Amino acid sequence: MTQREISSPKSGTVGWACPSNIALIKYWGKKPIQIPMNPSLSLTLTEARTLTKINYKFHPGNRDRNLQFRFEGKENPAFEERIRKYINSVTPLIPFLSHTSLEIESENTFPHSSGIASSASAMGALALCLVQIKEELTGSMNRDQFWQKASMIARLGSGSASRSVYPQFALWGESEGWNQSSDQYAIPVTNFHKTFLKLRDSILIVESAQKRVSSSAGHALMDTNPFAASRFKQARQNLRLLQTAMTKGDWESFIAIMEEEALSLHAMMMTSKPGYLLMQPNTLSILQKIREFRSETRHRLGFTLDAGANVHLLFADADATPVETFIQSELVSHCENEGIIHDKMGPGPQKITT
Repeated sequence: MTQREISSPKSGTVGWACPSNIALIKYWGKKPIQIPMNPSLSLTLTEARTLTKINYKFHPGNRDRNLQFRFEGKENPAFEERIRKYINSVTPLIPFLSHTSLEIESENTFPHSSGIASSASAMGALALCLVQIKEELTGSMNRDQFWQKASMIARLGSGSASRSVYPQFALWGESEGWNQSSDQYAIPVTNFHKTFLKLRDSILIVESAQKRVSSSAGHALMDTNPFAASRFKQARQNLRLLQTAMTKGDWESFIAIMEEEALSLHAMMMTSKPGYLLMQPNTLSILQKIREFRSETRHRLGFTLDAGANVHLLFADADATPVETFIQSELVSHCENEGIIHDKMGPGPQKITT
């Protein structure tokens, strides 16, 4: 059914809970419009989620679209303006939006704007809602089409959001050796060793405040970073190496690549012009203790970082008991208000019953 065939008013409510994700292969730097300078691969989480509900009213004669947005029960003008710009940007791809009023309610299960990819879960949840509205108005798609459309629409709001619509691992960015990979949307990664199933991720909250340099600003600074070209090449090489490690179940290589990617990301921040630093002293203390504990015990654990001070400690499900004991005894004291989110590999977005 095309846009012209939607002739009757319709209203309804849709809702999605979309998880955040943590990139193991990082992308930092992009081209218009939301096209990555290098591919990225991420782990989809479970507990760190955005829950979004939309009450929509479509009327073919409506030319004065109304948009209301509340975050965690309160009006948030800054967020609303970003949502408004985003809706306008995707309307050419979803034309009925120009005739649809939207009342959006959103909330997070974790601190936003602190380097836990809150934009990924937020834009992922919003995109899923918009694609579901499209489906309700214009007819159903097959499931592969639905997820691909949601991934593409999410990407336009936040590049990393393209990966959040898939469970377990996801890849975004055209890459050699990955069939159907694309810069326009992410794809699920299913060819990995069973040793990485049920992967755990304990997020150590070093700093919950909004980060001092936004991800958008950080991406833009890569345009003049003297090490950008080398970084893009490194990321592509590491993706190929990680693909091999994940297929073989090689934990040692998996951890080494993941940690190199995390430190390279923050090296790009420090060597930008102007340079900036998002890691905090407690971040460095945590990283050092993780490496010492791994060396002493040989447990399968390693760290990664997003664009912020907080640390993602990834570890094998079979090693959960000793690692969580280590977290409580050695790492929690470095966290703000002893804040930790114990998370794990997730099943992907879930529709909210309305």
